[in-house]
Amino acid sequence: MATSDSSKVDGFVLREFPYKESSKIIEVFTRELGKISILAKGVLRPKNKNLSASMRFVKARYFLYKTKTNFYGIRESELLETYSKSNKNFDIIVYKSAICDLLLRTIDHTQFETTYKLLDNIFEAFEKSEKNRANIFYGFLIKYISFSGFKPNLGTSALSGKKITNEAAYFSYEYSSLISLDMRGKIKDRVYLSKDEINYIKKILYTSSSDLENIDLSLIDQEKIGKLIMDYCLEKLELKKFNSIEWIYKSIENRR
Repeated sequence: MATSDSSKVDGFVLREFPYKESSKIIEVFTRELGKISILAKGVLRPKNKNLSASMRFVKARYFLYKTKTNFYGIRESELLETYSKSNKNFDIIVYKSAICDLLLRTIDHTQFETTYKLLDNIFEAFEKSEKNRANIFYGFLIKYISFSGFKPNLGTSALSGKKITNEAAYFSYEYSSLISLDMRGKIKDRVYLSKDEINYIKKILYTSSSDLENIDLSLIDQEKIGKLIMDYCLEKLELKKFNSIEWIYKSIENRR
């Protein structure tokens, strides 16, 4: 039984799983309410009009009511984006799975609109992409972690304050910052980065989502940089590896 008036929200389906014989529970990230759980009653019945809006990775508009439980229910729905091209590409599906699984674990209740806009842009970038899909995934991670208060310092050395331009350096997880080469003896958790690799991370951070696929990957150690970005994101968000992101770790190792 409904307990409140209908409300309209737009959102992305992060996860879906069956409930009883003909229904689903879907986890949806919305611009208006953040992450919510929706009981999609009867969507598995033949010709149910809400089925398409309950599929993982789609973007939809929902007219909701609140039940006596913690779930919302769907009065009506409208499919906004199916992402039909990218949702047939295995690599993109894995990247999207990792993104959705990350959001399910971490969404900050103070930044709905910022995260929603980022997710919207990233999914659109995947849909239109023809190459370098890893750039889009890493771009999401480093932008999202920056929104969460852990933007890496890529301009100056954390210990010396020295400006780092057109030179190699180390990156420190502890300081979330570059460290100049002459300070390496004072830092244990460091990763060596060439000037091209530093420039790559800067581009990933500051390039718009729609242009991420055009960033050149040939000048970097893709395994090292991929692991650095994923490790940094998981460490700062205090997360352990989960299945979908574990697959990405293994895939870049296998490219050696």
